[in-house]
Amino acid sequence: MTNEGQMQKAGNGATQTQIENLTIVNNGITEQRAREICNELLPQILQEYTDEATNTARSRINQFENELLNRVKRVEEMLPAFADPTFQFALKNAQRTAASTEREDDYSLLSELLVCHVQKGDGRKNRAGIGRAISIVGEIDNDALCALTVAHAIMQFVPITGNTLEGLHVLNELFNKLLYHELPSGTEWLDHLDVLGAIRLDSFITMKQIFDFYSSTLDGYICVGIEKYSEEYRKAIDILNAAHINSSCLIPNDCLDNYVRLAICQYNSIDNLLFNKGAEKVPLSEDHKQAVRQVWNMYSKDSKLMDQVNTKFKEMWNSFDSLSKIGTWWDSLPRGFSITQVGRVLAQTNAKRCDPRIPDLI
Repeated sequence: MTNEGQMQKAGNGATQTQIENLTIVNNGITEQRAREICNELLPQILQEYTDEATNTARSRINQFENELLNRVKRVEEMLPAFADPTFQFALKNAQRTAASTEREDDYSLLSELLVCHVQKGDGRKNRAGIGRAISIVGEIDNDALCALTVAHAIMQFVPITGNTLEGLHVLNELFNKLLYHELPSGTEWLDHLDVLGAIRLDSFITMKQIFDFYSSTLDGYICVGIEKYSEEYRKAIDILNAAHINSSCLIPNDCLDNYVRLAICQYNSIDNLLFNKGAEKVPLSEDHKQAVRQVWNMYSKDSKLMDQVNTKFKEMWNSFDSLSKIGTWWDSLPRGFSITQVGRVLAQTNAKRCDPRIPDLI
């Protein structure tokens, strides 16, 4: 029993290959014409500045333009978008934001947001979120953007692998890449994001502690399971055999000696599971899913054993530097909040800028 990829919304990663020295002609738009379009829009932006500021604004926009056109080479559908008035409107706003920011990372983030506009901007809700995100890139502080991205990743991403240690390793690798700045403390960064419309502060929202949050999100890891060689274990094997599911999907529970569990990270992933059928990976049938759920429902609910599982999982979690760091930070959050559509767009785009393998959620 398996599932492809390393990280999911509850998504498969994509591999993008850059081809050097290739000009793609699509609907009459070439890389050269795309650059010309950027230059044609430039005077409209520069006229908003005095003579003293024009050179700096032009230099920043040129840096952004170079970043964008390098990104365009790796996204096939980008070139035709340069002929679309809606895209040109977004491009002009990105140029305007680029002119106002000295932070070079913002230019790559703006480029990713324009890619997002092309790939995910068909719906007006997404387009509105992307447009607002473009406008605040130059206003959001580094530590607040990093914190927003980490919070979004905690709320949205779980590993796919059924192995607990492998899953924690995948999460740790993800947060290694997202922790590019020291995470902020206090309330100033929360107020800052609230002002920008990236989050909504809510005194009625209580943020779950990190282990309480993951005990439901990763309930396939944080569970007691079935005692090995017990009567329940033999019944579970019979159920799996009757459904023609290999009993090897019952694996040792890393959090509790002498117990086994299904090799899945969460109950909600059962509908998306795949199994090996020769050289292929195919979805589980309804009978397969029912058998897996039957086995899951045989897990022990013993509270003392569950306490042992929780203790062991916390030890394993804290053995990973990045996971320990984000856990301590999350548990110290002073106020409750929810992430808005603008915040999700910004955080998701920034996360993909840090690690292109993560799944699309927008």
